[in-house]
Amino acid sequence: MIELVLVYCLISDSHTCIEKRPAFEVEMTPQSCLMDAERYAIDYVEAHPEWRLAGWRCEIDVPRQDPA
Repeated sequence: MIELVLVYCLISDSHTCIEKRPAFEVEMTPQSCLMDAERYAIDYVEAHPEWRLAGWRCEIDVPRQDPA
Protein backbone atom coordinates (compact mmCIF):
# COMPACT_ATOMS: atom_id res chain seq x y z
CA MET A 1 0.00 0.00 0.00
CA ILE A 2 1.28 3.46 -0.91
CA GLU A 3 0.52 6.48 1.27
CA LEU A 4 1.17 10.16 0.72
CA VAL A 5 2.65 11.70 3.88
CA LEU A 6 2.71 15.48 4.17
CA VAL A 7 4.65 17.13 7.01
CA TYR A 8 3.58 20.59 8.14
CA CYS A 9 5.21 22.83 10.76
CA LEU A 10 3.77 25.86 12.47
CA ILE A 11 5.05 29.10 11.00
CA SER A 12 5.36 30.57 14.50
CA ASP A 13 7.20 27.51 15.91
CA SER A 14 9.13 25.40 13.42
CA HIS A 15 9.63 22.66 16.04
CA THR A 16 5.90 21.94 16.20
CA CYS A 17 5.14 19.66 13.28
CA ILE A 18 2.38 17.28 12.25
CA GLU A 19 1.94 14.58 9.64
CA LYS A 20 -1.12 14.45 7.42
CA ARG A 21 -1.98 11.36 5.39
CA PRO A 22 -4.80 12.21 2.98
CA ALA A 23 -7.32 9.44 2.40
CA PHE A 24 -7.87 8.40 -1.19
CA GLU A 25 -10.85 6.54 -2.62
CA VAL A 26 -8.67 4.31 -4.79
CA GLU A 27 -5.32 2.74 -4.06
CA MET A 28 -2.41 4.98 -5.07
CA THR A 29 0.36 4.15 -7.49
CA PRO A 30 3.84 5.65 -7.12
CA GLN A 31 3.03 7.99 -10.02
CA SER A 32 -0.30 9.16 -8.59
CA CYS A 33 1.34 9.77 -5.20
CA LEU A 34 3.92 12.03 -6.80
CA MET A 35 1.34 13.83 -8.92
CA ASP A 36 -1.18 14.36 -6.09
CA ALA A 37 1.32 15.58 -3.47
CA GLU A 38 1.43 19.20 -4.61
CA ARG A 39 -2.35 19.54 -4.88
CA TYR A 40 -2.98 18.18 -1.38
CA ALA A 41 -0.15 20.25 0.11
CA ILE A 42 -1.51 23.46 -1.40
CA ASP A 43 -5.09 22.70 -0.34
CA TYR A 44 -4.03 22.18 3.29
CA VAL A 45 -1.91 25.34 3.49
CA GLU A 46 -4.68 27.43 1.94
CA ALA A 47 -7.13 26.11 4.56
CA HIS A 48 -4.59 26.37 7.42
CA PRO A 49 -2.38 29.45 6.80
CA GLU A 50 -0.64 29.10 10.18
CA TRP A 51 1.12 25.96 8.89
CA ARG A 52 3.80 25.58 6.21
CA LEU A 53 4.77 22.50 4.24
CA ALA A 54 8.03 21.17 5.67
CA GLY A 55 8.28 18.00 3.59
CA TRP A 56 6.48 15.12 1.99
CA ARG A 57 7.07 11.55 0.97
CA CYS A 58 5.38 8.57 -0.62
CA GLU A 59 5.59 5.53 1.64
CA ILE A 60 5.21 1.94 0.55
CA ASP A 61 4.16 -0.37 3.40
CA VAL A 62 5.87 1.77 6.06
CA PRO A 63 4.33 2.11 9.54
CA ARG A 64 3.41 5.60 10.73
CA GLN A 65 6.41 7.68 11.89
CA ASP A 66 6.86 10.90 13.85
CA PRO A 67 7.85 13.87 11.67
CA ALA A 68 11.55 14.66 11.61
